[in-house]
Amino acid sequence: MTRFLLVALIATFSIKTNAQEKWSLQQCVAFAIKNNISVKQADVQARLSKITSQQSDASIYPSLTGNVNSAYQRGLTENPTTGTLIDQSFITGNTNVQIGYSLFTWGARKNNIDANKLLQKADELGIEKAQNDIALFVSNAFLQVMLRREQARISEVQMNQSRSQLGNMRKLVKAGSQPELSAIQIEAQLAKDSSNLLQAQSLIQQAMINLRGTMNIDFNTPFEIFTPEIEKIPIDNITDLQPEMVYNMALNTQPIQRMYKWRLEAGSMQIKAARASMYPDVSAFGGLNTRVINSKFPTGVILPAENTGAFVVVNGSKIDVLAPSFQQTGQAGIPLGRQIKNNFGQSLGLSINFSVFNNFNARTQWERAKIGIVQTKLQQDQENLTLKTNIYNAYQDAYASLQKYNATLRTVDYSQKAFDMSKKRLENGLLSTLDYIITQNNLYLAQIESVSNRYDYIFKMKVLEFYKGQGIKL
Repeated sequence: MTRFLLVALIATFSIKTNAQEKWSLQQCVAFAIKNNISVKQADVQARLSKITSQQSDASIYPSLTGNVNSAYQRGLTENPTTGTLIDQSFITGNTNVQIGYSLFTWGARKNNIDANKLLQKADELGIEKAQNDIALFVSNAFLQVMLRREQARISEVQMNQSRSQLGNMRKLVKAGSQPELSAIQIEAQLAKDSSNLLQAQSLIQQAMINLRGTMNIDFNTPFEIFTPEIEKIPIDNITDLQPEMVYNMALNTQPIQRMYKWRLEAGSMQIKAARASMYPDVSAFGGLNTRVINSKFPTGVILPAENTGAFVVVNGSKIDVLAPSFQQTGQAGIPLGRQIKNNFGQSLGLSINFSVFNNFNARTQWERAKIGIVQTKLQQDQENLTLKTNIYNAYQDAYASLQKYNATLRTVDYSQKAFDMSKKRLENGLLSTLDYIITQNNLYLAQIESVSNRYDYIFKMKVLEFYKGQGIKL
């Protein structure tokens, strides 16, 4: 009954698996790249760099500013349109437009533009690096699922062999040629094999969970992968992937190496820009302005001249001084259009800006830029050293995995021969059941180790192919 339940549980797993849509490695990698947080962060950084580059590009154009002001004033206040003091309440308004353009900056503007464009390229390569990293992680997780499934297949074959052998043994026990103990021992082995199969199925689910997490896919989403036949996975010959050759190719293909190339060039431009900021720059400027006021002025008529009572003597004769008088009839303001026209002003000029002493800020920025490029060069050297170390380690790992895999193939071959012989001897009563089970388990362990070494070798080779610039292909 217990064995029936185990088989039914395994069949249920198989039915659920076949009912789900299957994803290829390329689909898994594409989904992971689209949804991975690290890739999104790299994309955000690249967009920020693009904005900075666009802003620096705009520095080649003149700056244009303007403002409009309005104020209420009361009491003895200067009239902004006449410059005289008046004691009344009024509302004033003024507007101006200013334009400025930097004519000569000793190359600071151009070098800043070039530096920001190079930094934009470098950060865009950061996206490619993040995509490559997630592609490696997903490929490793994908291969782990394939490995666990192959191990489960071997466990299932082992269980079926034990079940078949148990049936044969019961016939021999019934015929009296074998003791009951032999059947019990094989029955115990069958229970152990069934447990191993369930454990293998559990490891498949764990590997799938790890793959889901690496892809950042919802755990509630139906998900199944398409596993290609292991024999059809293309692998380069390891002799064609010598580490020094792969390293030289990786220097030109890996995004992190190309990224530092752009960063070093940007650093050179930043040094020139910082140096130029220590010299004067020449700018041109111009402006337009006008002002208005809602103050009212007296209106009326001018009366004929009348004797003021004063006189002047001209050639001995007195001449009365006459003066007209003003009779106010009301108040009126100056029309808005006339005020704008009458108060309209313009300005145009050149300016030379230089710093006599700014607490060594400009020189400090220049020194920082020089140290910054040294730091970037050291980081590049460290990344290149890390890359070279990784490639040489990957080559040695792949070579060792190949040797281990070839060795386990021989072990499997000898274990299979030993198992076939022990099976015949058991059926002829020439071998104890315990020795038969030991031989069977040795074959099982050899097969499991062989499969593990094969997948390990494949992944190590894929890492070498990746460094060579071929990407990940299954």
